[in-house]
Amino acid sequence: MKWDHMAAASKPGPVPLRRVLNLREAVALGIGGTIGGGIFVLVGAAAGRAGPGVLLAFVLAFSVSLLIALPYAELACRYPLAGGGYAFARALLGPHWGFLMGWGYWGAYIFISGYVTLGFGGYLHALTGLPPVPGALALIGICTIINLVGVRLSGLVQSLVIGLAMAALLGFSIAGLWHIHIEQFTPFLPFGLGGVAMAALLAFLAFGGFDMVAAAGEEIASPERNLPRAILLTLLVVLGLYLLVTFVALGVLPWNELGISSAPLATAATRFLGSAGLQFTAAVAMLTTAATSNAVLVVTSRVAFAMARDGLLPGLLARVHPATGAPWTAVLLNGILLALVALTGSVGLAAAVGGFLYVLHFLFPLLALVILRRRGGPSPAFRTPAPRLILPLAFGGCLMLLVTSGWRGVLGGFGWLSVGLLAYGLVYIARGERP
Repeated sequence: MKWDHMAAASKPGPVPLRRVLNLREAVALGIGGTIGGGIFVLVGAAAGRAGPGVLLAFVLAFSVSLLIALPYAELACRYPLAGGGYAFARALLGPHWGFLMGWGYWGAYIFISGYVTLGFGGYLHALTGLPPVPGALALIGICTIINLVGVRLSGLVQSLVIGLAMAALLGFSIAGLWHIHIEQFTPFLPFGLGGVAMAALLAFLAFGGFDMVAAAGEEIASPERNLPRAILLTLLVVLGLYLLVTFVALGVLPWNELGISSAPLATAATRFLGSAGLQFTAAVAMLTTAATSNAVLVVTSRVAFAMARDGLLPGLLARVHPATGAPWTAVLLNGILLALVALTGSVGLAAAVGGFLYVLHFLFPLLALVILRRRGGPSPAFRTPAPRLILPLAFGGCLMLLVTSGWRGVLGGFGWLSVGLLAYGLVYIARGERP
């Protein structure tokens, strides 16, 4: 395939995406991309590392996420384009760094999709006995069809699904509050503050999703107002929901049992709802992981579309359907890639590699904002408060999480980046240019 962006010069200009998502739908996209895998899978794993102190780990992860989200919101106001952080990095750091960031960001969500889609398959298996991988593939197929129709339908579906899921999770929490045993929170820090720090990485991944709002920034109406609101509202809503649900789960089930369960909330629900609790929680898990899978397909296809439109991926991926306004070729490709990850059947590998790439990609937008602030220029609708404090803390938070990623995440992440750099170099060699 010839990766040639020069042909785009002969056209009237890049085709913009349609701004059809309002604030509610943008928040639904962010929340849908956040709560699915995190609240049903990572909550248990984090509790196994920190015990009841996982509540502190979620607050710490929220703090790091907020430190990153504030600069992200400012950049989203200045560059409300498809691709989110990739668009920021390319505009301010140049195409080479833009490609590296975009490739890493794209890969992060492709790999992260594995524990989300396979999580859906696992809960479907608990209800029906269908093997997890076919269930995951069926979900990916449905999400691909929805996104081919257009992001407007995708946004409406997202709003409906997330509204139902949040109501169900609140129902779980309210019902469980009457069955909490306070003594189960003692000792509160069985592994000390070190356990909290280790759990913070998993908790941070559980907050992953607010950046999906920026990735769809070219399709959000009134972006200078709605983008920062949607990003910050996503984080605040998710924090409240995580703390409430985790508090109930820890109160009805010992933390060590919660930590080893493959379906922690379903296991907790059986303590006060019996077998009906298992079925109820499994159904809610399927609902939320389905919403997350849809959000992941939205963000991966928009990143691929943006990179192709800029000539960094094949121009074929920049095609927009004239009737639906959807980047249909990018949607199809990413549907295939998500299916390939699901076919591996490895939740652990997907989470490790995706987590490393996800944390790493935030360094590029943070650096881009530092450069932008030094250049000066007109003020956007939203500015990062106390940037001399916020930005160093955000860099430090990212580096702390990278250190705790583990060897599988580091090796897999650098392997993905190496493939991208090799392909990028070959493209320039084929053009007779220097990368």
